[in-house]
Amino acid sequence: MSGPAKALPPIAGDRHGAAGPGESCYTALLHGDAEAVAPLWRLLQAEGACTAYQHIGWMGGLLRHLAAARGVEPLFIEVRAGGCPIMLLPLALHPNGLCRVIEALDLGVCDYAAPLLARGLELSPAEIDAIRRAVRDVLPAADLIRITRMPARVATEPNPLARFPGVRRIDLARSGFALEGDPATLLKRICTPSAFKDLARRARRFERFADAGFVVGQERDEIAALVEVMIAQRRARFHELGRYEPLDAPGVAAFYREAALAQPEGELVRVFGLRAEGQWIATAYGLVHDGAFHGTMLTLADGPFRAVAPGLLIASRIMVWAREQGLGYFDFTIGAQPYKSGFRPVEEPLFEWAEPLTLRGRLVLGLSRAVAGAKARVQRHPALAGRLRSGVRFLRRLKGRRAADTSGL
Repeated sequence: MSGPAKALPPIAGDRHGAAGPGESCYTALLHGDAEAVAPLWRLLQAEGACTAYQHIGWMGGLLRHLAAARGVEPLFIEVRAGGCPIMLLPLALHPNGLCRVIEALDLGVCDYAAPLLARGLELSPAEIDAIRRAVRDVLPAADLIRITRMPARVATEPNPLARFPGVRRIDLARSGFALEGDPATLLKRICTPSAFKDLARRARRFERFADAGFVVGQERDEIAALVEVMIAQRRARFHELGRYEPLDAPGVAAFYREAALAQPEGELVRVFGLRAEGQWIATAYGLVHDGAFHGTMLTLADGPFRAVAPGLLIASRIMVWAREQGLGYFDFTIGAQPYKSGFRPVEEPLFEWAEPLTLRGRLVLGLSRAVAGAKARVQRHPALAGRLRSGVRFLRRLKGRRAADTSGL
């Protein structure tokens, strides 16, 4: 192990655990208050490694708008080596019905689950297992530990959690590509020939519209307006498809609004718009952190503009903008939308640490994995998947109409 983060004064924890005989240099502390670990959090964020989704500016809004409303108990695990902090792991205890589950502090707004890490850690398998046991020892009583969507690396640092014993690769992957060279010729270099030709054709058609333009939100009023358009477009599209819309859940829209307008963390979130004929035809929301852009949400307006593929156009313009800002990586994050393939992204696996602690936890994990496996098998048969999606959309629309009829009585 080399290059640990600079030592901080000890922070009083709720519980304390050590790895065990011969490995007691690894200790873990459990904190239930984000403010108590804020100095360490900011230190590891600035001098260590963390993903954009574990940035303190992002997590702070999550705690304010979502955690209490969902009855979630935040858990912040500090790991020390010889008294020096090397890791901070944001987790949450979910009272999930009769099953108490410890998960990443995610709440549906984080694409990745990962710790904040000191730079330069070189950990053997025995040391990694010692850290796992130290973390386990300080966790509150639960039925199941399940941390999913973990990347193999946090920035350039190996993620120790992805190497815990029993961790397995999941079906979901992340994807992205390096941003290099002259921004003016970026798209020609990164696209497949056919994708670049199609993109250029659609861009020419787009430029014929009156008031055609790409906007990077700068002023507070402009950012606020773009976020409202994004929320409205996303809700309209999901409701049209009869799909569950996370933005309808309490606190979620407020979370995205606050994050976009937050100060002094305002450089974390960037909002974009594509306009034509006096209206916003597409919007996008992303995070900028540690030299990379992370795509978080992209929405489209209904109507005739769909023919120019506004989602493809706004994504391509954000790539050029990101390179102009000196960013070196474009992260599509999770999902396998077809348009991404034209940019030749490189996929990277994601992992899951799932450890049942009781019989109830074992049953819940088994059922969850069985359902996930069934969904994966359905997705491998597009015709069947399409019929099932159509049936679900019909039932959701029917439910919505019944609710509307009842509210009118």
